[in-house]
Amino acid sequence: MRARTIGARRLTYPILALALALPPLAVSQPAQAAPHADGDSIRQVSTAVSAEAWAAGRQLHGAQVTAHAAIEAYWTPERMRNAKPVEESPAYKAAARRFAESGGTSSAAPTNRSKPVNVPPVAGLMGAPGNSTQAINPNLGSNHPTARTNGKVFFNMDGGSWVCSGSVINSVGYNTVWTAGHCIHGGPGSSLATNWSFVPAYDDDLANPRPHGTWTARELWTWSSWIDSSNWEADMAVAIMNTRNGVHIVNQFGGHGFRTHQGFTVGINNFGYPSDAPFDGGNLMRCSGNSTKSGARIRINCDLTAGASGGPWLINWDGNWGYLNGVNSTLNSYAAPTLWWSPYFDDTASDLYTFTAPR
Repeated sequence: MRARTIGARRLTYPILALALALPPLAVSQPAQAAPHADGDSIRQVSTAVSAEAWAAGRQLHGAQVTAHAAIEAYWTPERMRNAKPVEESPAYKAAARRFAESGGTSSAAPTNRSKPVNVPPVAGLMGAPGNSTQAINPNLGSNHPTARTNGKVFFNMDGGSWVCSGSVINSVGYNTVWTAGHCIHGGPGSSLATNWSFVPAYDDDLANPRPHGTWTARELWTWSSWIDSSNWEADMAVAIMNTRNGVHIVNQFGGHGFRTHQGFTVGINNFGYPSDAPFDGGNLMRCSGNSTKSGARIRINCDLTAGASGGPWLINWDGNWGYLNGVNSTLNSYAAPTLWWSPYFDDTASDLYTFTAPR
């Protein structure tokens, strides 16, 4: 085991070797880092490839198919169309029900033990083509910075195929995509996500809805308090992506910045791929407004529907780049949502970013 120290906290994690061209992998139990002082810990979720994905990969590429190519082959256009918003999964609904039964509030105070994180955006190899018209559907071209750094997430969990949203974030390892915790693990009684993939600038109005291909994860990280007890204040996750054609995802597309401890009332631009009516999950959508305090979390008025989970809350968005300061976590209605909540980005987000950024 290796160990890493964050402030006064010591975290241990396994040396990970991604299996390539191997028989189908069994889903393993998540690796767990050493607990923090408050009992929580950053935990790695298995990035197993299912037997179906290996079979699809071998059919397309032969016996020496890699894990990345197997997942890419598995997510055919038909499977992508049939995947459902994760908010409709039994695990998500059970977690939301438990939270509502607990009173739907938390008395926990925001933590500020560590230095706030403030990481700037980076443009990447594709450069910055300029601003675009802002609207409910921003209609951004696939090479626009905001489009190519946002994407649709596809994965399997608990026997179903699900979708979420996610965003590329600048990090020293150049491999980071942020999303919601429930987009990599369903919480208590649920299973681990498999065949996890991220499609930058997904757009079903294009002849090829995957203009930049499919990117796959080699590591998935979230908080043990999400996995073990559906703690919505820790409903955040990081996917460490494989390179594609030898290029790191942040180097290719650029990445948004990252800030924590910004206060409860800030201007937010919220992006995601809503899949329920009146949306169809085929386009990146945006809403904006000022966040407000809601218990130990923050919320904004927003009508994005299910499927937007994990989408970024960007502050100081200039039409191209912004700073991640939240993720879509819960919504107030499946039929006609008007509110979205995010964990407040305090030390919980700072520690997760600091631990995963070099990976």
